[in-house]
Amino acid sequence: METVPHRAVDDEVQNTILQLANTPFDKKWAILEPIIKRLYVDEDRKLPEVIEIMRTQYGFQAESAQYKYHVNKKWRFRKNISTPKKEALIKIRQTRAVLGKRTTFRSEQRDRNIDEKKLRRHLKDSMRCGEALKYNRQRGAEELSMFSGSSFLLTNSIFLNWNMPFGTMRASLAHNSAPSPMSISTPSDIVVATPQPLDTLSPANAPSPLTQLYNMKETMDRARMFVEGQFGPLIQSMRKGEREIMSKWMYQFWSYGFKSAKCWGRGPREWTAEMLDIGHFRMTSPLPNGRIPIQSTEAVTSQNMINSLPAPSPLCHWCIHYSEMINYQACRSRSRSPEHNPDPFDEESWRPWPTQEHENRFHERLLDSLASNYFSNISADSLPIAVPQIVKASRESNEELLEEALGFSIMARNRELLDKLIYRLANSKEKASVDNFRKLNPLHLATTYLDGARSCCSIITELLFGSTVEANVELNFRVESVSSLGHTVFDNLMINILKSHTSVTPGFIDDSLREENRFPAEDVDICGRWDADSECIRSLYSAGFVRIPFAWKHKFCNTSIQAITHSIGLLDCYAGDSSQDSILEISSGLFLKRCVSCGRKLPLKPLHTLVIIAFTLAQFGTKDEDLFGIVAVLLCMLQLGADPGLAVELSPSMLFPDEDLDMMDIPGCDHQELSAAQLAELVPLSYIRTWSSLAKTGWNIFCLALDRSEKQWEAWENPYSADIKCRHPSNFGSDNVLRILCSAVQTEALTYRRLKEGDPWMSPNFDMYTLLNGLRQGNEVCVNLVKDNMIDNTANNYQWESKDRDNLHEEIDHHKNDQLQKQKDGKGHWKGELASQSEAAIKADREEMNASEETISKLQKETEEYAQKTHEEAK
Repeated sequence: METVPHRAVDDEVQNTILQLANTPFDKKWAILEPIIKRLYVDEDRKLPEVIEIMRTQYGFQAESAQYKYHVNKKWRFRKNISTPKKEALIKIRQTRAVLGKRTTFRSEQRDRNIDEKKLRRHLKDSMRCGEALKYNRQRGAEELSMFSGSSFLLTNSIFLNWNMPFGTMRASLAHNSAPSPMSISTPSDIVVATPQPLDTLSPANAPSPLTQLYNMKETMDRARMFVEGQFGPLIQSMRKGEREIMSKWMYQFWSYGFKSAKCWGRGPREWTAEMLDIGHFRMTSPLPNGRIPIQSTEAVTSQNMINSLPAPSPLCHWCIHYSEMINYQACRSRSRSPEHNPDPFDEESWRPWPTQEHENRFHERLLDSLASNYFSNISADSLPIAVPQIVKASRESNEELLEEALGFSIMARNRELLDKLIYRLANSKEKASVDNFRKLNPLHLATTYLDGARSCCSIITELLFGSTVEANVELNFRVESVSSLGHTVFDNLMINILKSHTSVTPGFIDDSLREENRFPAEDVDICGRWDADSECIRSLYSAGFVRIPFAWKHKFCNTSIQAITHSIGLLDCYAGDSSQDSILEISSGLFLKRCVSCGRKLPLKPLHTLVIIAFTLAQFGTKDEDLFGIVAVLLCMLQLGADPGLAVELSPSMLFPDEDLDMMDIPGCDHQELSAAQLAELVPLSYIRTWSSLAKTGWNIFCLALDRSEKQWEAWENPYSADIKCRHPSNFGSDNVLRILCSAVQTEALTYRRLKEGDPWMSPNFDMYTLLNGLRQGNEVCVNLVKDNMIDNTANNYQWESKDRDNLHEEIDHHKNDQLQKQKDGKGHWKGELASQSEAAIKADREEMNASEETISKLQKETEEYAQKTHEEAK
C-alpha cells in the first residue's frame, strides 16, 4: 500500500484541524472529502479503519451510517473496477496477447497498477454464473446467412446449411485479420503499458493464467452465441484462423451427417474421420469467384486444374418405378460371406443391418458424434467454441437434433430413415416440434436435393402421402409456401433445371442473389452422376472450386425430366386433395422485376416462368441442348390443368434485356398483359439467331404446343356455373395432336437412356426435326413412336404420375406377357402401357438417324424463317 510521507501527513492534519475548528458539522464533510477519498480509495483502507483514523487524528466524529451515505451515495466513491471496465480491460489484454504483446494497466485515479487477480476473479465469477444455454428457434435467415456465407439458404437450421468447406460468411471477408486493439475503446482513467521483460524465462508461448481463463470464457460465450443464433457477433469475435478451423469442423460434421443419413440401415454403423477419408482431401479456401488460388509461379488455368481432377461419368443413372403387386420371378443373388467389418470404400461389402440395429435413433447418433468428435481430425480443444456447451444444450433440447436429423434424411434421400424419424416426431413430447419441422421447409429441401437417379420423387411422396398419414401427423404442408427469398416449391424445381443444365448463376434468377456464385446443392446431381460424398466433388472442393464446372453438365435429359415431372404431378395432386391452390396457379418468385417508372412488381405465373426457363436453356445451356426436356415439362403442366391463357403484367424488355439499352431510357411503363405464348413470341430475334439449330427446333415445338393449348382453352366452354371455380380438365381439349404428342414425349422420356458414351440423346423413334416439320406442314405427330404404332394413339390413359387403380397389377401383367410373346414370335412391339404405368426402362435400337444432310438443312432454314415470321406477327 502506498502512503504519504510522515511529515507531510502531520502538516496536513494540523491544517485540517484548524479548518474544522470553527466550521459547522455539515460543512466539515466538504473539507474532509479528499482526505477520506485518499484513505478509502487510493490507500484501499476499510471503512471502519477510515472512521478510526478520522476520529483519532483529525478529531472528527460521525456515525458509520453518515460515512456510508457520503461515501456511497453522495460522493459515489468506487474502490472496485466496474464490470464494463473489467470486460474492456480483459478484451484489450487478450487482443494484445494475440499480437504478442504483454500488458499492464495503471489507474490514473489511484496512481497504481491494477491487480490481475481482480480480472481473473471476475472471469471465474462470470463463468460460474452463466445461465443454461437454450436453442433459439426464432433465428432469422439474415443471421444464418452471416454464419454460412450465403444468402441462398434452404432452411433455418444451423448444420444443414454448411455443405461446403470453408463456407465462410460474407461478413468475414471484411474481417480477415485479428481485431485491432484500437477497435476497443480504452477507459479514460486507465493507461495501457507494455512492461519490461521478466527476469525469469517462462515456457515458450505459455499463456498466462488470465489468458487461459479468458480463452475458456470466450469459447463458452461463443457457444452461447451459436446456440442462441447470434451469428453476427459470433463471427466478429473470431479471427481469421479461428474462422477457418470452425468452418472445416462444421463441414466435416455436415459430411458425417450426410453420409450417415445416406447409408443408415446398411454398411458401417459409425463413420469416423478415417472412414470418411477426411485427411485425404486437404481443403483450400476458395476465392470469391470460385477459382483455385494459384500457389505456384506457373500460369495454370482453372480449366487445366479441372481437367486434372477426377471427373464424373458422362452417363446418367435412372430409377425404375414399379408396383410391389407385380408378379416376377426372383433371381438368386451372389452369396456373401457373413459381414463383420464392412469396407467403407466398397459398397459391395455392405449388408443391411439387423432390424434391432436399424431401430437406433439417428438424431441421438448425431448428438453422440458431437460429444465424441470422432467424425473430425480437428481436436475439440483447438476449436474456437465450447462444443461441450453445445452438446449440453442439445441434450436438454433434444428436438433440435431431431429436426437436424430429419433434414439430413431428406438431403441424403433416405426414405426409410425419414419414415422412422417422422414417427419419432409424432411421438415427441413437444407440441411445437411439428411446427419447427415445417419451418425447415421440407418440400423446398426435398426439391432442392432432387435425385432422379436414386430416389426420384420418393422423398416428396413420403412427406406428402407416406408415414405422415400413418403416424397421424398433421403436417399440413402448404404447397404455396415460400422460402425466405420468396421462392415457391415449383420455383425450386425450375432452379434445379437451371443449376444442373446451364451456366447461369443465382443472380440471373433473382436480383437479390447477385453476390452469390453457386446454387444450393450443386454437389448433388439430379442425374445421379455425382453426389455430395463423391470423390470428384470432394476433390473439386479441396482444390478451391465452389461451383460445378460447366464441362461436367449436359442437356436437360430424360432422367431429369422424370424427376421434375413426377414432382410436379405429386405436388399438384396433394394440393387438390388438401383443397389448396395448385402449384400451377401460384405466382413465382423467380425473375421478379419492378417497373422503373411506376414501381409496380411484375411477378410471373408458372407457365410464364417456364418460358423464361426454356429461353435460358437455349441461351445458356449446353451445346447439345435441344429443349426436349422443357417441352416435356410443358406438356406435363398443360395436362395437369395449367392455364395457358392466363395473362399477367410483364415487361419483356426487362426479362429479355438489350445490352445496348439502358432501362432508364425507356419512357414510361412498358409492361403489358401477356399470356405465356405471347411472352414466348416476344423473345428478341437477336437472341434466337445465336442458338443452335437443335435449340431453335425445340423452341419452336415449345411455342407451337403453347399456342395450340391456349386456343383449346379459349374454345372450351365451362359446363358449370360461371360463379363456380372450375379447373379445366385438360388443356388438350379436342386437340388430338397435342394428346398424341404428350404420349409420344412421355414414352420417349421414360423408356430411353444412353447406355454408353457417344450414344445419341434421342432414340431412333423420336426426331425433333421431323416432329417440327410434321406439326407445321401436316398437323400431325411424325415420329416413329406414332407412325409404327408403338404407343396407343388414343392416348387417354397417359399420366405423368401413375394413379393407383384396383386392376393395375393385372393390366401390367397382361401387357408384359403380351410383349414377351411377341418378342418370341419376332414381332417386337413397344408397349406404351408399360412405359407410362410401370416406367420400365428398355434399351432402344441404336441405329443412326436416316435423315440426310439436305433434309436437316432444309428444316433448319424453315425453323429460322418460322421464328422470324412469329416475331414479326407479335409486333
